[in-house]
Amino acid sequence: MAESRDDDRLAGRLVAVGALGFVLVVPPLLAQFDHMDRVFGVPVLWAYLYLVWAIVIGLVAVIGGRSR
Repeated sequence: MAESRDDDRLAGRLVAVGALGFVLVVPPLLAQFDHMDRVFGVPVLWAYLYLVWAIVIGLVAVIGGRSR
C-alpha cells in the first residue's frame, strides 16, 4: 500500500514537471523572448529555451533521485 502511494506521488510530481515544461514553451510565452538582444552572445530566445530545458531536466533528476 505504501509503495502505491509513493508511486502515485512520484507520477504526480513528474506530471507537474511535464506540465510546467509545456507551459514554459507555449508560443505566447516564447514570443516574450523573441527579440534581437543577446545574452553572452546567444540570442535571448535560445538562452531561454536552454534554460527551461536544463531546469526541467534538473527537476526530473531531483524528483527521480528522491524516489530511491
